[in-house]
Amino acid sequence: MAYTAFSGDATQGTGSHLDVFIPELWSDGVYRYFEKNLILKPFFDDYSSLVQGAGDILHIPTMQEVASATKSANTGVAYSVNTETDIDLAIDQHKYAAKLFEDIAMVQSNEQLFDKYAQSMAYALAKAVDTKIEALLQSLGTTQTLAADNSMSNADVETAIGTLLSNDIPKEECAFFVNPLIYADLLNSKAFVTNNSGAGVGFGNDNPVMNSGEVGQLFGIPVFTSSLIPTTTSTGIEAGYLVHKSAIAVAVQQDIRVQSEYSVDYLGTKVVADIIYGAVITTSNHVKGIEFLNP
Repeated sequence: MAYTAFSGDATQGTGSHLDVFIPELWSDGVYRYFEKNLILKPFFDDYSSLVQGAGDILHIPTMQEVASATKSANTGVAYSVNTETDIDLAIDQHKYAAKLFEDIAMVQSNEQLFDKYAQSMAYALAKAVDTKIEALLQSLGTTQTLAADNSMSNADVETAIGTLLSNDIPKEECAFFVNPLIYADLLNSKAFVTNNSGAGVGFGNDNPVMNSGEVGQLFGIPVFTSSLIPTTTSTGIEAGYLVHKSAIAVAVQQDIRVQSEYSVDYLGTKVVADIIYGAVITTSNHVKGIEFLNP
């Protein structure tokens, strides 16, 4: 869609209401807020650089473990046959957020209002991306029932870490994703290190090296919280996850794009932001994460 302002001049009047509809300005703002609102996506393996061209499916090879063997004197070396399989990452998600700004709103509102709308559109798109990933986490395939609803004890955590380590999953590349109630419960745990400044709950010390969106660490493993993870107390509902970063593969084929045009029919400017992406779970042949279920 081509940009058209009221007079057809998209460059006039620096600081005027017309300026807020220049797509480049909106794109920067929406993208910035989009990145800020993402919680789940940034953690997982990103294959975006491989899908910038044509095509709607990315084939990700899964490498089989190579076993060692004992070499005996006067015997030949036995070579294993390649048995790699592919995981298909379909770029099948196209999400958008759109808003119509009528002329009267432009005349009567200030530019701070449009910044709020940029934040709102970015949040809607970030929520869509993370919702897709959270749905995939519900299919990790390895479950552990918590001792109490929406509460994670040290024993729960230790059992989960032990499960991953026994499957050769390095905890240094793992993270907890929990619902807000578990996060609130963790604030009472001395094993939980928060990223708050100053003294506080748990160890409570400021930890400036934590990643964006990280709310703390538990036994050295990053903890993130998201309202997309259910807080219901129904039996068997996922309340959180301990997961390796390779459990989900994500690819963005078209990053945040903002387009606008003037509508004579509505006497206003239409603004739409969209993104094209895909995500897939990769745990079909290996334990890479644990679903924490309410009892």
